[in-house]
Amino acid sequence: MDNLPEARAAHLVDHLVHLSGLRSRDGLLRGLTLALIESTSARMVEIHSLVLDESQRFWLPLTRALAGEAVRIMSNTLRTDPGMLTPIDSDPERLRCVDRAEVRVATLAAPQQGYLTRFPVMLSTETHPWGVVELQSDTPLGNADVLAAQRLITLYSNIVDMLDYSECDALTGLWNRKPFDDFFYKSLSSMQATEEPPTPIEHRAATPASDFWLAMVDIDHFKQVNDNYGHLIGDEVLILVARILKTSFRAYDRIYRFGGEEFVVVLRCSDHDVAVIAMERFRVAMAHYAFPQAGRITASIGLTAIVAGDSPAAACERADRAVYYAKHHGRNQVCSEADLVRRGLLTSDLKVGEVELF
Repeated sequence: MDNLPEARAAHLVDHLVHLSGLRSRDGLLRGLTLALIESTSARMVEIHSLVLDESQRFWLPLTRALAGEAVRIMSNTLRTDPGMLTPIDSDPERLRCVDRAEVRVATLAAPQQGYLTRFPVMLSTETHPWGVVELQSDTPLGNADVLAAQRLITLYSNIVDMLDYSECDALTGLWNRKPFDDFFYKSLSSMQATEEPPTPIEHRAATPASDFWLAMVDIDHFKQVNDNYGHLIGDEVLILVARILKTSFRAYDRIYRFGGEEFVVVLRCSDHDVAVIAMERFRVAMAHYAFPQAGRITASIGLTAIVAGDSPAAACERADRAVYYAKHHGRNQVCSEADLVRRGLLTSDLKVGEVELF
């Protein structure tokens, strides 16, 4: 890497222009990492995010770049190894950086030499800090380096805020339907992938292949909540249900609000029984939650496997059929579409591409 200040300033301008045109979250993250290593005197850049995993917050390493080398992806959001999650208090200085929203500089302990400068990453849509950028350097970063890093991080945050505005539900903060199809097809590609990914991925431990499942969650008697208590209380119920959903699943699961009282969860589980247990855990947590004003509220849940050649519409239709069965057979239960078919309570209606399998 050319260390002349003029060259790094030119890199900064080029990267700012490039980042401003990106709308892919993965592309933005790689672009930010590359921009930081080429626009500052850092010898190494790492980005860590704070993730929620079953009600606990953890650090998840995302990217790393060494001077003169390609950006390395440390974790794949579709197949994150749980072993890569580290407790939020495992690095007190990193935690102080985000808690105080300030740049923190430390001297690296032996056998490493040099300095570690941490920058908080804050998003306006997040209730907690998003994460931290860490720059290792042989000498303390100069004012120009710090300013360059801050400008790049701020631009990244602003673009992610814009993406959140268009892709997240305003009431609950969950994903809306807009990014659902993209993630669905990414999960299919992940299941069917036979080649090495184009960007090298580091793993601390081998990650076994897992299946993806789609669950439809429908709040029971939600219309009665609105009729009896008003729409403000109804909105409060939706917000609280979203909170229970967020704290019930792993960091790599995705939760969407499809509108009204309907939610969708795309989760990664090793088999059918594990997926049922995961959804049952959420169902019980919701059934035991005391909602202000509204009291006890339950949900009916339909579960289906995402299979090769699947489509978002077909998978949602199968899950919806299971929800319909749950609604008409007692509510407050998890119904697996495959299990209902096995028991002869539903007919198979598996659509793969243009073919229907009965």
